[in-house]
Amino acid sequence: MRQLHRAITTIAALALIGIAAPTSPAAAAEPDTHCVARANVDNPQAVCFDTFAKALQFASGGVLYDLPKGSSVSARVDALNAGFGVNVVNTVISIEYTGSSYTGSDLIWTGTSGNCSTPTGNVDYYATGMPAGWNNVITSFKTYANCWVKHYESPGFGGAVIGYGPTDSYIGAVMDNQTSSQRWS
Repeated sequence: MRQLHRAITTIAALALIGIAAPTSPAAAAEPDTHCVARANVDNPQAVCFDTFAKALQFASGGVLYDLPKGSSVSARVDALNAGFGVNVVNTVISIEYTGSSYTGSDLIWTGTSGNCSTPTGNVDYYATGMPAGWNNVITSFKTYANCWVKHYESPGFGGAVIGYGPTDSYIGAVMDNQTSSQRWS
């Protein structure tokens, strides 16, 4: 009887700490999302898609350039921005990534004022906060349309800051996963 009691107690203890219970398979990694948000609006909202091509088509206002398969992201964005000329509909000003070297989920920032001006002493575009799900997740970024971007630690352009910079495969230890607002010039 004591042996049965010890066996039951041992099995119960092991089950409580998860050793005896079979473990469930590891959860599948979340798929990358591809989102678009407009700069220069209060409380920017992201619209997300399951592919980058769909996000870029949305960012372009429906004008997706049919470039050869394998064209780089930069080539597609540059073609998109060049296609609007004087009648600017949407301009892609930067793409922010959750991973280093432009990997992971991405956030395409757009604006309606065309290319950024050359001096960095003025602000062409801004985001006083990040869209839902994009606060404190940026690790790398690429800029377009003659824009350079500043990343701020706090909403409303406060806290630590890095920038203005054109493109960076790693934002750096100070700002990695710390961006809460941005400015483009």
